Amino acid sequence: MQLRIEKLVYGGDGLARTEQGVIFVPRTAPGDVVDVEITHRKKDYASGRVVEMIAPSADRQEPACPNYMAAGCCHWEHIRYDRQLEYKEAIIRESLTRLARIEFAEPIATISGPDKAYRLRASFHVRDGRLGFVREHSNTIVPVDRCSALVPELNAFVSAANTGLDRAALGVDVVAGPAIAATIHFDANTERPWDRVRDRMFQAIPGLASLTFVIGSKHLRFDKHPAEIEVGGFRFGLNSNAFFQANRFLLEPFMKAVLGHAGSGHSKVLDLFSGSGFFSIPLASASRQLIGVETSRDAVRQAIENARVNAVWNVEFAAGNVDTILAGAEVDPDLVVLNPPRTGAGVKVAERVAGLKASRLVYVSCNPTTFAREAAVFLKNGYRLSGMTMVDQFPNTYHIELIARFDLE
Repeated sequence: MQLRIEKLVYGGDGLARTEQGVIFVPRTAPGDVVDVEITHRKKDYASGRVVEMIAPSADRQEPACPNYMAAGCCHWEHIRYDRQLEYKEAIIRESLTRLARIEFAEPIATISGPDKAYRLRASFHVRDGRLGFVREHSNTIVPVDRCSALVPELNAFVSAANTGLDRAALGVDVVAGPAIAATIHFDANTERPWDRVRDRMFQAIPGLASLTFVIGSKHLRFDKHPAEIEVGGFRFGLNSNAFFQANRFLLEPFMKAVLGHAGSGHSKVLDLFSGSGFFSIPLASASRQLIGVETSRDAVRQAIENARVNAVWNVEFAAGNVDTILAGAEVDPDLVVLNPPRTGAGVKVAERVAGLKASRLVYVSCNPTTFAREAAVFLKNGYRLSGMTMVDQFPNTYHIELIARFDLE
């Protein structure tokens, strides 16, 4: 059938309305007139694929990444970048209205940067000795030689690793700053002379500073020299086993935006899902005391080291399930910061946070749908949504990051 695409939705697809219901079509843009074949049909919606472009939208551009069609990871690279930002703001507002019944009429500030060569970390899979990405909606590994989103150091890593990686490797997690930290996963039964493999990797891959082999449950870490990055006057160690913000151009603006929403002079700060301390350490510098809670033990170890390197002593970190720790802790914070994974903090955690009655909450979200669900919990418990900033961490994709400030009324 012939369709006109009305808008974009979270998840990346274009949406068209027909007499037969809503139809979602990937790789489209608002204003496209397309001939579509229906591929899946459900009770209240259908999915289709473009057979022919009848009339392209004025928002379209030619994709630059060689993996755009093969891997499908740059969902929106066919759309002009300025329009992507407008569509993402519209998705945030619609999520709040539709899922939380929140009408936020205030401006949403936007932080953005270059849309190419921005990404500091990546996860690859290995097939036949070559690095690749998993094709969207499949288990197929697509070999890659470069990616337009990756920083030059990571594209250099891909080129070198494709000639030096062991064929038994299952996957590679890499983070790049002034140096590269890599974690390479091997089959649990693999036996290798690991010192020799280490030496070959350090020799083959320029900039490789830290290397971890994961063999089943065993971790072998080798450090040639520290891999670290400086942001806003703070130094952070880079560890591919611990989460770190991905967009090199937005690190300092992102940090400053969170600090701006948080304000200063807090007596006690609770930082939930604190990672390796990217927000915790500058927040602690502007507060009397900070407690960070994080599920990943690797991230907590890195956060403790980052606090030591920056001589920030009024902070402590706890590793464990956030809900469990909150349920058993006696804390009385005046500021709570949350930065959960894409699945969100969860309604139960949101209820516990609201029950602490901190005067301010700052929620850093990478999913507007889970954010809207939990924002409704905060409003129900006496908070007001008083400010929002959109951070475009992942240009040319449908992913959306935002910072929201809630104040207790």
